[in-house]
Amino acid sequence: MAAGTQSGGARSAPASAELWPHEEALKVAERVRRYEPSRPVIFECGFGPSGLPHLGTMCEVLRPSYVRHAFQMLATQRPTRLIVFIDDMDGLRKVPENVPRRDELVRHLGEPVSFIADPFECCKSFADHMIGLLGGFLEPVEVDHELIRASEMYRSGQFDEALKLILARHKEIIAIVAPTLREENRAGWSPIMPVCPQCGQINATAVTAYHPERAVVEFSCERGAVGAQGCGWRGEQSVLGGKAKVGWKADWALRWFVLKVDYELYGKDLIDSARLSGQILRILGGEPPLGFPFEMFLDEIGHKISKSVGNGVEVEQWQRYAPIEVLKFFLLRNPRRARRLYLEALPQQVDEYLDAVRAYAAAPNDEARGNSPLALVLQRKSPRRFDSQLSFSMMMNLVAALGSSDRNFIWSYLQRYDAAIAADRETEAMGRALMDCALNFYQDFVEPTKQVFVPSEAEREQLRKLAAFLAGNADASAEEIERKIYDLGREHYDKPGKIFPLLYRALLGQERGPRLGAFIRLATPARIVELLGAAIARTP
Repeated sequence: MAAGTQSGGARSAPASAELWPHEEALKVAERVRRYEPSRPVIFECGFGPSGLPHLGTMCEVLRPSYVRHAFQMLATQRPTRLIVFIDDMDGLRKVPENVPRRDELVRHLGEPVSFIADPFECCKSFADHMIGLLGGFLEPVEVDHELIRASEMYRSGQFDEALKLILARHKEIIAIVAPTLREENRAGWSPIMPVCPQCGQINATAVTAYHPERAVVEFSCERGAVGAQGCGWRGEQSVLGGKAKVGWKADWALRWFVLKVDYELYGKDLIDSARLSGQILRILGGEPPLGFPFEMFLDEIGHKISKSVGNGVEVEQWQRYAPIEVLKFFLLRNPRRARRLYLEALPQQVDEYLDAVRAYAAAPNDEARGNSPLALVLQRKSPRRFDSQLSFSMMMNLVAALGSSDRNFIWSYLQRYDAAIAADRETEAMGRALMDCALNFYQDFVEPTKQVFVPSEAEREQLRKLAAFLAGNADASAEEIERKIYDLGREHYDKPGKIFPLLYRALLGQERGPRLGAFIRLATPARIVELLGAAIARTP
């Protein structure tokens, strides 16, 4: 049976199947076509609660949700689940920079994060605090998901049968993983990580013998282990009921096996881990999930974005400087290509989203809109049209030129330039949200660093000529204003475009800016005459 004609309420793939979520959904449909109708299709991603959720976390959750959404368009009656797996049995390897009581946390390096007290003193454990933040973090993007905690899976025994299988096949697993490790780490590597019954360490324990017939391992809690301090305890212990976990590569295979995961994406830095986890899964008798490695995000100079380094844009900044739908749209774009993400690029990202919203609203029918990329992005209360031709970049420059945080004042300028911005409820809602974001950006980044420009006498003359033209031609069109600026450029420079940096410095306090004809119409010639006059009057 073809993937596009699944039984159980399926329909053909949408015309936008060239979008990667739809391509992936077709692969998932082929994988699951022999499943019983009641068997859910499992999409998964992970979160390590050893630190605060960040942009990478959002990426890991949203991208499989897009594929799930596209799959649901193909097989409308097939049940699906998106599992966010929380590895709260992971040992703390490093104390995050952005948490309180860091000195106290150092003593707990190597312990499972679900065992460590909350440094913020508001939750039961370190992991509970981070998981609570994750819930608030994901709430704005309206992704249907369920959290599964590793600690609960281990303690409840849901992993026990698979743990017995890993213990029985440990030699084969070691034979796969050990050759990929540094030589000094090969001899002692084990897929099993027991929890020390005396000190609670998990990163410092080293398995010395296996007893699969009893589901027991012998181990020692090594003193002076890297990143942890063992207590020296030696003995044997069951691996069941939460008394042990498995290491990273085996852990990924374990959750795929027990949860019957069908689809999971991963960063390109985990390509080797995904390959090894797939091999381990086959040893256990499972089939690796579908998925592919996605590329990293880069800053403005092409360096990989790192939360510890502090480059790039965080989700909180997106919410302050751009609608959350813009972030969702950005993450929908080709994940196989590295993308630059930095604050100065936000206006471009917003404008690309606005173009997509306009195309969505102009679609001829519901089917066409369902095939739009925005069908995977829009939320319950998201505006579904933006009939104004104003760009976010233009709004940001207007805020800078007006030098005011009075929303009513700014809104009146926007309406005067393009009455369509208030012509319908959804366009107005979007316009006001963008105005607020532009104001936030201006107040946080532009205003504090704005430098007063003092023109030379020759430059004052050029500014006077433009001011005189605008004062005498208040109704001039954007094109007429643009032509006048080019005429002034030809009059005073060898290349007419050289006049623009002068005008941007005088009007906006920056070297670059928007198309000046349209911008002057938006800000109004009268306001620009005031700004030019202020610049002309400045003295060194």
